[in-house]
Formats: sequence, C-alpha cells, structure tokens
Amino acid sequence: MKKEYLILGIVIVALSCYLVFHSEEKTNYELPELSKVAVETITTLDIEKNKVNITLGKEGEQWTVSDNHYPVDGDTMKELLDVIEDFQVTALVSQSRDLKRYELDPENAVRVTAKNGSEAVRTFEVGKVAPTYKHTFVKLDGKNGVYHAPGNFRRYFDKDVDAFRSKKVFSLDRKSVTSLVVEKGEIKREFILEKEEGKEAPSSWKARDGEAVDPDFVAALVSGISDLECASYGGETAVKGFDNALFTLVADDGKKKTLSLYDKKGDEDYPGVSSGSSDPFFFASYKGNELVSQVDAVLGIKPVEE
Repeated sequence: MKKEYLILGIVIVALSCYLVFHSEEKTNYELPELSKVAVETITTLDIEKNKVNITLGKEGEQWTVSDNHYPVDGDTMKELLDVIEDFQVTALVSQSRDLKRYELDPENAVRVTAKNGSEAVRTFEVGKVAPTYKHTFVKLDGKNGVYHAPGNFRRYFDKDVDAFRSKKVFSLDRKSVTSLVVEKGEIKREFILEKEEGKEAPSSWKARDGEAVDPDFVAALVSGISDLECASYGGETAVKGFDNALFTLVADDGKKKTLSLYDKKGDEDYPGVSSGSSDPFFFASYKGNELVSQVDAVLGIKPVEE
C-alpha cells in the first residue's frame, strides 16, 4: 500500500511539473506592439496574392482600383480600412515553418501593404480564418511566427478587381428629374414633369404627346432607376450578339442619362449598358423583371398571359 502511495505521489509531482513548465513555455513570449495607423493618411493599398497585385488608390475623396481607375465600393473600402486601423495580434499561434496549414504560404497568403505616399505604414499577410471564426491567422512583416488577429476578415482582401468595384451603374437625383423618354420596340414616349400654376413644386407626370398616362407609373419607374447596382461586370461580352435593346430610358436630372437593357437568355441576368458605367454589365434577373414590368406599365403594354 505504501508503495502505491509513493508511486501516486511521484505521478502527481511529475504532472504538476509538466503543467507548470508547459504553461510557462506557452506564455514565454511577448507580443509585438503595433502602432496605431491613421487611416485618413493612407493613400494607397496594395493587395497581393500568388504574384497577382491589385492596387487601390485614393483620388480626392474617392478610392479607385486598377489602372482603369474604377470607383471602389464605399462599404467594401470601409471594411478594408477598419481592419487596418484596428489591426492587432492577440496570441502567438505557432513558430513552425509549416505555413501552408494556415494558408500563409506564398501561394495562398494575401499580402497587404498600406502606404502614405511611398511610405509603408502597415504590412501584414493574411491567412485562413481560425476554426472559431473569431480570429484570422496572420504574419507580421519582419517577424517570424503565426499570430491570431481578432476578426474574420480574409474575405475582405481576397478578391479580384471586379469584386472591389462599385456596382452602381445608374443613378438619378430624383428631385431634379424633369423628363423621361421610354422606348421599347417601336413604342417611344416622352414624359415631362409639369408644375401647377402658383406652385413652386412640380405636380405630376404628363405625356408630351398629350395622350393619357398614369403619373404614378412614371413616378414609380423614376424611383426604380434612381439607384441601380449591377450583379457583375461582363466587358464587351455582356452585350455581344445583342443588336437591339429590350428597352432604353433617357432621363434628365440636369444631365441626360441613358440606360439600356438587352433581353436575357433563360434564367440568366440581363446584359446592359448605361451612361453611368464605363463597361457593359449584367443586371440581376429579378430586378430586370421588375424594370420590364414598370416600363410596360408606363407604355400601356399589357403583360402576356401565361
């Protein structure tokens, strides 16, 4: 019995020593102190993955992407800058050189460099999201080791040029719209916003040709096209093979702006072009269906019965 107690005591002491030294080993490091970055001073953001580099640059108050200077989506840009501004590390995860398991190897890591002019003010590499989805594995410039950074943010940086681009392709100042031309097939009508005598505010929509029109339908169409975003950009291939537009709208809010959608194939998105986009685009099918219905209502075209 005494021998058993002696063995048990030795085991307890050994376990205690292991826990003490193991704990000390895990915490025997200092996290690097990262200085705060004032995001308003950032002028360039370089994002590189597997030797493919995407540059976002600040032009006045607008951020653009690529050599074509496409406008960057505002919400997307805010997500990127928020990560950079709040960037910190909370734990050293590994000092191993096996970076692939964290997607921090050269083929998978997303390298981010924020610059003020030509000076790099923050550089780090983004790996995969931790299993808890509350942290992201990162590497720091000039530091060995893999760290935890709070948040799930790889998806903000791991994008192509089109994903960074603003999807807004047509917009109107609704209060300033004075006329709308609607054309579909052989039907073309112009609508104007008339003012009632003695009143400063415009009253209702009327057809220039004097024919009857429901002003609410025109108002709804103007509202529907006031802030349009596409689903994706398609380059010239988006409208290749389409000779005639399904419909064309020309609105005047101080500037004449045009929007044309082409007929879609099956359940695919609608190809389109507009004065608000340098490239052709694809417009979500369900949104395009709504616009087609609104155009038909304005022109008095009855829907085809199924």
